[in-house]
Amino acid sequence: RGVLLDVARALGVEVLEPGYPITPSDLDQACELGNLQVEPGDVVLVRTGQMVQLALPGGRGAPGTGPPRDLVAYTWPTPGLTMATAVWFHDHDVAAVATDTLVLEVYPCEDADLYLPVHLLHLVEMGMTQGQNWVLDELAEACAADGHYEFLLDATPLPFTNALGSPVNPVALR
Repeated sequence: RGVLLDVARALGVEVLEPGYPITPSDLDQACELGNLQVEPGDVVLVRTGQMVQLALPGGRGAPGTGPPRDLVAYTWPTPGLTMATAVWFHDHDVAAVATDTLVLEVYPCEDADLYLPVHLLHLVEMGMTQGQNWVLDELAEACAADGHYEFLLDATPLPFTNALGSPVNPVALR
């Protein structure tokens, strides 16, 4: 089961501020917004609204009215998950997490002595798969329209060998 935690909407903003550290409380607020409980084995999609920085005029949504593409605003600093949210995901026995940000976690990192600590916790210590750069805005609009924030999620990776990651084409069936 896939679930969308629309943190930006839960906090009453279109886009989280650059460098905003998402907290377990923010995730709880997003659960309340979606009237759902994260269950063991869920794949959690966390929306920050950050993908709007990559919008192209004339792209999906409002043709010709989108903001100009801002690659710097999309990449640094970026809102994202924190080490405390890794504990939240562990406590909820989440199978995987994906976000609409480049790095997944807050960047610059919350601890200057640790580079990408959420990656280390998720991938190395928890064995939890991650996804970055997911386009979640259309899904968020559909979920907000009918109040259903859960769905069947298919995000099969391409079958590469000797690779560290793979592109996916995620599809949420509602």
